[in-house]
Amino acid sequence: MGTFSHIVCCLDFSPQAEAAFAAALAQARADQARLVLLHVVHSGAPMLPGESPRQARRLSREELKERLGREMHSRYGERAGGYPVEVRLRRGLPSVEILDELAASGADLVVMGAAGLSGVGLFLLGSVAERVSRRAPCSCLVVRSPG
Repeated sequence: MGTFSHIVCCLDFSPQAEAAFAAALAQARADQARLVLLHVVHSGAPMLPGESPRQARRLSREELKERLGREMHSRYGERAGGYPVEVRLRRGLPSVEILDELAASGADLVVMGAAGLSGVGLFLLGSVAERVSRRAPCSCLVVRSPG
């Protein structure tokens, strides 16, 4: 049996998240662990990168959730090369939602990028990574992308 059995990887479509996904997938494969891909949409933020809040408001909550789920599966699920992944979506303050997911799911490792998307309607994952790593009930791996 591997070191970890349940890994949560936090993703926001940033370059740092890409590196975090690669690290989480490699660890999950090595340990034969359950891999959950978590995306948290900050309240009031667009659902997808490059989307304005106005565009997001035109769709129902279910349509937005479906679009985001499809985007997560196409970006990350397909790259898992057949390794089973679960996609989880949450809305709220990223650090709070991540910590809630970790506590509720019993994960024993969280993997996230050192810095994420920033700008209007998006959050800076760097501060989220710091908050989560200080309060997480499990081990934390904070990944920096090369370069």
